[in-house]
Amino acid sequence: MARKWRKGDVVEMTLPMDVRRVVANPNVKDDLGKVALQRGPIVYCAEWADNHGKTSNILVPSSASFATAFRPDLLNGVTTLTATVPTVQVDEAAGTIQTVPQMLTAIPYYAWANRGKGEMTVWFPAKVVDVDVVTRPAVQREEKK
Repeated sequence: MARKWRKGDVVEMTLPMDVRRVVANPNVKDDLGKVALQRGPIVYCAEWADNHGKTSNILVPSSASFATAFRPDLLNGVTTLTATVPTVQVDEAAGTIQTVPQMLTAIPYYAWANRGKGEMTVWFPAKVVDVDVVTRPAVQREEKK
């Protein structure tokens, strides 16, 4: 249909940008059983600042349901992904490990490393299949001089 365009006419287009899980290539052994999050062409990551100071303990199961929200106040304006997911929690005093539900906030990968030093994760385990126990060296006391 022919149309005569006038000053101020607007064309709006809405493209679906569902959140999807990207599965790692099986040849990348370090990422087996892990997923990355993508919305449209944008890959997302979790950064320490939004996730209780830690991201290496976050799981993203296939049942996780993500919500999107534009945050004009965050990193000059980004769309975030949020979902309640299990996180691995260690109780050092009790000597136990368990998973606890926590809100995951993911930001576009292009926007990370702008809020100080801390953990960042792109590839999330989908479930716990093994636990790799890592110990920290004992804190060494400074000798008084």
